[in-house]
Amino acid sequence: MAGNKRKIIEHSYLQMVGVPLIAMYSNSSSSTMLDTHDHGSLFEICYLKRGSQKYCIGKEEYSLSGGEVFITFPRENHSSGNDPQSRGCLYWFHLDSRCPSLLGLDSESSERLIEHLFAINVRKFKIHDDIAAKLLKAYALFDRGTEIDIIAAKAFLTVFLCELIDAERNIDKPREISDPINRAKTYMDENIKERLNLAEISEMINFSLSHFKLKFKKEIGIPPGEYIMRQKIYDSIKLLSEKSLTYIAYEYNFSSPQHYSKNFKAITGMTPKEYKNKMKSSVDL
Repeated sequence: MAGNKRKIIEHSYLQMVGVPLIAMYSNSSSSTMLDTHDHGSLFEICYLKRGSQKYCIGKEEYSLSGGEVFITFPRENHSSGNDPQSRGCLYWFHLDSRCPSLLGLDSESSERLIEHLFAINVRKFKIHDDIAAKLLKAYALFDRGTEIDIIAAKAFLTVFLCELIDAERNIDKPREISDPINRAKTYMDENIKERLNLAEISEMINFSLSHFKLKFKKEIGIPPGEYIMRQKIYDSIKLLSEKSLTYIAYEYNFSSPQHYSKNFKAITGMTPKEYKNKMKSSVDL
């Protein structure tokens, strides 16, 4: 369509460092709808420079405005619902959660960066222009594509990710969490190994169950049940190298080792065995 520009950068050197593509579009008019899809083991991180855009994950809708980022996790089905891709300018890129040398980092740093990305709780939030500038610079350098440009681009994209994680964790979120929801979240974190009951937690903070679910998702960014499951998986990772799957599953009140493994893969993109082997390989290097 005249006036709409779209460019996707895909090269073998990007694949090797866990960035299968980095792309942008600049639309002067609405484009086609995004059908429901997922990206396997890849994160997708979008930055809307200007305009508006809607994304859907399941029945949840997220409306982006200029200056906001949106993150989809590995194997999450998403689309633009019944809406087209709107007027505006969007940058996005993919990150492979299984890459052992993400952006050229050593295996331990790659693993830590991926763990921090999985720990993101608010998938849509505004970032400062100086953070976004790192992504735009990385895109421009990848696009130019000389050897020295690629070295610089990887560095800019690494800094962008670190500042993105810091912005989500330390800047926006504390101002948005009310005292009742913070008490509920703290209780979940402190009792993450237990079989947590959302009705009991909502009663503890004097909310109805439906109001609690609505407020928690609005302030934290994901439903309380999903938050609990993620935290169980993240917290259990430290036991993988020393305990059996059966022990870990029942320690964290999963119904079976199979139930634990299924949720582990849904959240991390790897089975517990694959994750354990990856940790072992990192130590052996």
